[in-house]
Amino acid sequence: MVDATIKIVSLHLVTAIVAAILSASFSLGWFGFKNEVLAFAIGLIILYLTGQLAQKKFEGEIDGFQDWLWNGIVPFYFAHFILWTILVNYL
Repeated sequence: MVDATIKIVSLHLVTAIVAAILSASFSLGWFGFKNEVLAFAIGLIILYLTGQLAQKKFEGEIDGFQDWLWNGIVPFYFAHFILWTILVNYL
């Protein structure tokens, strides 16, 4: 169980970093337009897809919404939004 928890949290943290970079790029206008709503939506879409991937990969080791909340959503949320804010402010 602990090994699966580490893998699930690691998967969500890596994808949160990717999502934060993509969100910052849309917030800063690197693609020719600025759109914070799209940047936020990208984070939610990547979170959903990561959750689906984790559900398929660790099917018997996730015990419902409680595990997904604390091992997936919370680490993703904090890593994504903190890194997104740092990137937008310092780039």
